[in-house]
Amino acid sequence: MRETAEPEVSTGGKKKQDNKDIIVERKNLRENHIDIEGRDMLIAFNEPSFKFSKKNLKEADLDSKLNARLVSYFLPMVEVARKQERRPRMFVVSGLNMALKWNAKNDHQKKIMAINNNLKFDFLKSFFEKFFPDDFSIIEYVVAQDPIKISENKLMGLWNVLERKYPKEIGETRLSLAKYKKSRLFGNKELSDEAISFVNSRDDDLINAFKYAISHLFAMGDINFEGNNIHNPVGYLTVGGSKEKTFNTIRKLALEVLRDVAEIVFEREVIYTDNLRMIVEAENKAPVPYNGYFQSIGGKTKLLEVTYENNKSLDFYGEHEQLKSDTDYIYSFIPRQEYERFWNDHRDRYLKLKRRYQEAYDLKEDF
Repeated sequence: MRETAEPEVSTGGKKKQDNKDIIVERKNLRENHIDIEGRDMLIAFNEPSFKFSKKNLKEADLDSKLNARLVSYFLPMVEVARKQERRPRMFVVSGLNMALKWNAKNDHQKKIMAINNNLKFDFLKSFFEKFFPDDFSIIEYVVAQDPIKISENKLMGLWNVLERKYPKEIGETRLSLAKYKKSRLFGNKELSDEAISFVNSRDDDLINAFKYAISHLFAMGDINFEGNNIHNPVGYLTVGGSKEKTFNTIRKLALEVLRDVAEIVFEREVIYTDNLRMIVEAENKAPVPYNGYFQSIGGKTKLLEVTYENNKSLDFYGEHEQLKSDTDYIYSFIPRQEYERFWNDHRDRYLKLKRRYQEAYDLKEDF
């Protein structure tokens, strides 16, 4: 069992001993100096559960396609990397295995999730190779393996321990996860009886959300099993948006519970990494770019984004203030004309690759 020393974190020239959580507004990130002290960087994304395009459908049918806002989620990594003495490595980590296990309802959804995930990986690779080829020592694109090496019984056992040991924090987290799973129940400030019933239930979707939350401890590299990655012995700076606060709380508490007993619990070698957890808060509370913005009107829901499937112009974002801050952030790195040219030029590659995946996965209908 290996563990590194406690770090010092430098933010804005001030030292904060043993501070593992950093919260910074995106608009101030360029002026701040965050010293990651030799760590590498890790950022994760995932494929969310399908949504219902109509209320009366028996099965959810809306997936989260690649959209033109996607890269805004990853650009804070560039800002931090450029201020380090040593050029860091960046891990772009997909939680696809977790999504296939807990977000997909059937094989059809699994195929679409896998294709979408691979298309997003390909787009990110092309984007960083074109615009930021020298800001990282290397960029590694990986699908997290450790979260699926743990039995679901042990994940739930750990959740139960956390509920007993940290009832206040886990109670708040339970509510947040319930809102993620069934947001329609939580539209009012005061919880309805139906919402309270769901929060306190053993609903399969909610139980899967608990397992998914606990799995962040492994997907984000806090606790690692043998052979997952070539690890930086100093650790990682993990980066996420505002909603990652919920999962960071779980990571922090679960690490405290497991710190001295993980090898016994999981019956294998365990490698701890001494990670920092950074939250980047965007100007507007826009939906997470890799999930996309879904809008519901009159009982119908649709993905309201610029995608290759709908051929919308990037002008669309200028008409939606909630989403515009993300594209404005992209344009602060890359002039709009250049990014628009890249987006349009990538279209043929995307559509050809999508068709090949559909052929490979024997997915006959388009989506």
